[in-house]
Amino acid sequence: MRVFFRLSVILIVSMLVSCKGKDAIAYLKSKDQQEQEVLPIQKKYGRIIDVEPEKIKNIPLYKFVDSWMGTPYKMGGENKRGIDCSFFTQFLYHDVYGNLIERTAEKQYMAPSTDKFIGQEFLKQGDLLFFNHKGSEYHPITHVGIYLGNDYFVHSTSNLSASGDNGVQISNFTDKRWQRMFVAAGRKPKNTNHKLN
Repeated sequence: MRVFFRLSVILIVSMLVSCKGKDAIAYLKSKDQQEQEVLPIQKKYGRIIDVEPEKIKNIPLYKFVDSWMGTPYKMGGENKRGIDCSFFTQFLYHDVYGNLIERTAEKQYMAPSTDKFIGQEFLKQGDLLFFNHKGSEYHPITHVGIYLGNDYFVHSTSNLSASGDNGVQISNFTDKRWQRMFVAAGRKPKNTNHKLN
């Protein structure tokens, strides 16, 4: 009887251990699958804006940004040979968010559809950032970019990046230059059902 009892206990314990072992294997497999699901573009822009790759959720936005990175700045430019800040934001809003916004930085700022605010703690991905050399609402807006998150924004600028190039680049919004020039942020309506082809 005791032998039967001991064998039953051993059998139950081994079943529990083997079930937990299967759970552990299933957990490890799901962990591996999750890691495999992280796309190269998530890894790339996660490094650039200093966030975990999994936090890069808006893949169409980053695909758009990636396709324009390094394009030179050109006043009035509207293609890969050269693009200015406001056409870049206009084109991004059209292709990523399905919304046609105004052509110039000043018009994007002044438009009734732009919900303006200055509290930087309220910034969300896709918000417009408006600048001028005085950092004043009483002077015309001369530059615009798109907020990405974690204090980074993308824009086309005549200023040289750390690599010595101008054009489409990602900059840190907390840099003194951009803080000094910052006038306001603006939120535009977005068509969240729109998908980048």
